[in-house]
Amino acid sequence: MSVEHTQPYGTPGGRADEPRPSAQPPTPRSRLPHRVGRLAWMAGTALLLTVVLGVSGSLFYIDRSYAGKIYPNVSIRGLAVGELTPEQAHRALEERFASFLAQPVTLAYGDQTWTPTLAELGVRLEIDRAVEEAYAAGRANGTIDNVRQVAAVWQNGLELPLRMTIDQDAMQRYLLGRVAEVDRPAVDAQLELDGTLTSVLPAAPGQQVLIAETLQEITAAVQSLDVQTIPLRTRELQPRLSDAIADQAQGRIASLLAGPLVLNVGDERFEWSLEDLARLVRIERVTDAGADTLNVSLDGAMIGEKIAALAGATEQKGDYPRVDWSDGKLEIIREGTSGQRIDEARAQELILTALSAPADQRELTLAMREVPPPVTAANLGQLGIDELLSAGRSDFSGSAPYRVTNIKAGMRLLHGILLAPGDEFSFNDSVGNIDASNGFVEGYAIIQNRTQLEWGGGICQDSTTMFRAAFWAGLPITERWGHSFYISWYDKFAFEEYGSGPGMDATIFTPGGPDLKFLNDTGHWLLIQSFTNGTTAEVRIYGTDDGRTVKLDGPTIRDRVPAPAQPVYVAEPSRPRGSPRQSDTARGGMTIDFVRIIERDGQVIERRNFQTKFKPWPDIFEVNPADLGPDGKPLPRATPTVDPATLPTPDPNAQPQPEPNAQPQPEPQPDPNAGQPALPTAQPIEPVPQPQPEPPPPTGGDSGGGG
Repeated sequence: MSVEHTQPYGTPGGRADEPRPSAQPPTPRSRLPHRVGRLAWMAGTALLLTVVLGVSGSLFYIDRSYAGKIYPNVSIRGLAVGELTPEQAHRALEERFASFLAQPVTLAYGDQTWTPTLAELGVRLEIDRAVEEAYAAGRANGTIDNVRQVAAVWQNGLELPLRMTIDQDAMQRYLLGRVAEVDRPAVDAQLELDGTLTSVLPAAPGQQVLIAETLQEITAAVQSLDVQTIPLRTRELQPRLSDAIADQAQGRIASLLAGPLVLNVGDERFEWSLEDLARLVRIERVTDAGADTLNVSLDGAMIGEKIAALAGATEQKGDYPRVDWSDGKLEIIREGTSGQRIDEARAQELILTALSAPADQRELTLAMREVPPPVTAANLGQLGIDELLSAGRSDFSGSAPYRVTNIKAGMRLLHGILLAPGDEFSFNDSVGNIDASNGFVEGYAIIQNRTQLEWGGGICQDSTTMFRAAFWAGLPITERWGHSFYISWYDKFAFEEYGSGPGMDATIFTPGGPDLKFLNDTGHWLLIQSFTNGTTAEVRIYGTDDGRTVKLDGPTIRDRVPAPAQPVYVAEPSRPRGSPRQSDTARGGMTIDFVRIIERDGQVIERRNFQTKFKPWPDIFEVNPADLGPDGKPLPRATPTVDPATLPTPDPNAQPQPEPNAQPQPEPQPDPNAGQPALPTAQPIEPVPQPQPEPPPPTGGDSGGGG
């Protein structure tokens, strides 16, 4: 954009070059005689020629007198430039307006000033143009017009304007460049929540340059051609979020964090600390037309998540029904039971109300609601349990009656278990207490390096059989512990179609010991059926076939270690003197590896190595402490004479002593006097069948109660 200021030539009576009115046509009159008319015409022509020659001569004289100079009586913006050459007139104008040309304006704001040049402001003073117009006066037109103009200038003078062009875009660009030095945004109040502490950072007003108004003032100032100081026009910016709003929100947070929240669920007590409550606080800025506000609230979704977690931790779960597979038909053999869970919707209402109450009114008792069993006869057929997925078997031939009883008791407790999609099976949780209340009897187990009576000896036959079923079903095994010592009962059926052999076993111990766990990742319900048939234990898993197949690579046996040659003697005060008892029979150690390969749609989805390590185990004898010497070995005793007639006749129908099978204590250290003679041959050794020890719990130390 450009602005030009111009002023026309002027005289008191009008423009010097203004055309005169044309003469009126002559009034017709009677013709003179031809001769008189011709003389008159010749006289007029001569007179006109005389005038023209006179004017031309005068103009020639004037032009010669002012050759290269501006005619007299010419001014540019009040500065007389007549009788000056254009160069002299140009210098005179520059000198006249030198201050303006050097520093047209000073912009000021507070103690800050800026002195832009004319070029920076986009302003150009048209001195060249004004000088050209002054010099052209009386020279630019025809002779007659020039004469008239010179005469008018001579008589009235000629005032020419000094024009100026203003580029508003350039001026605005310069002004915007200064804005960054002056503009200051308004600072909103800030509310900060750090842990349980709140703080308010105060608001501050801002400053903004008024561009349009300042441009107008600069434009008006430069037109005067006088140096001027122009203050920047500004306005104050008010913050959109005031201190009062932030203080009000801070008070709301303080009331929410007035004290912890105590929740009672049954006999349990839970506390949401101030830190817990602070994590629930949400501060939302709300934009309005005039000013912004802060909305302080509690995160309802997060409260719901905390309540759900609390409900899950305190839920008294009901039991799934126990189900029997009868020729492809599912039948409930024991009804499920209802559970109890926090009424979560009601709990959220109470909690939100309590958090608006004073600190001494923040203790709640959350009510429970009944949760019906998820599986009933009505939806049993919709579980998708329609085919056999796998089976695991083991053989317990030769087991003592107590062991058979415990194996069957465990199988009864495992039969009919349902696993929902995503559920994890726990052998220990499923069996429960291994005591008389669940049909178990005492049997032999190795406790503290000796064989003693313990509840549930033989239960690891069941965990081993369950492990095999889960293994062949391709289910993820999340916890499994192999036995620490070789047990021959578990060889048969171990690898199914791949053959028998050691290593495919799983030990458990209750309470608090190793467990067998696996996950139902099929996306469908699973049903476990467990039973015994003669001396065979079997577990079958039913569900929905998802296309996975299981293959076996192995087993491979390595690192065979022979059984320790030296026996171990254990002091046992309950043994009669002179009557030691062999509680354990020596066996060798080995490591067995077998790899499960699971495929689906031709793709391998798992290749996992399972390993079982059997430690070598010595012969162990229980001896009365009085029969042990200082070196821990039995004392030598004289060989008595025995009358064969006094020996009892063996009973051919007598039952063999039960073979103990339970978890041993840590392997005894070899005796430094192992080379000493063993018990005298005259002292009879009470024969005891070979025990079948179980592995130690993860925390170390073997004890009874295993299989």
